[in-house]
Amino acid sequence: LFYVGRALDSIQKELEATIRVMTQLKQDDVRLKSITLLTTVKKLRGIDAEAGDKILDSMLATAASNRDSFLSATVNSMKLEVFVFYQEWKEAVDFVRKAGNIRQFLSGSFVSVRYTFLEALTNLKAAQSA
Repeated sequence: LFYVGRALDSIQKELEATIRVMTQLKQDDVRLKSITLLTTVKKLRGIDAEAGDKILDSMLATAASNRDSFLSATVNSMKLEVFVFYQEWKEAVDFVRKAGNIRQFLSGSFVSVRYTFLEALTNLKAAQSA
């Protein structure tokens, strides 16, 4: 509700600033949430829609090199959220199949519940289209 009625360009500037600050403060959870929102804003504006994907892919590469299963699972959850938001159901179904069961790495967190909901919605849409 905070962003309702605001222009997308001002939201984009605010999110970009937030990401820089959260990176410096090492507040990864807020930074990850902001990246998802920034990706959504850029896609809505039609500006560099692949930029968010590049950021998420680089985060996945970092998680893989550090063997950080939690970060990898969180980033995968964010990617699924973007697919669902844009109703890219085919990509979402493919992604869920490829990602496997990431809930085991998200135990006890809100992200696990959110991923479960998004996965169920994706599977429901896949069943409806079959």
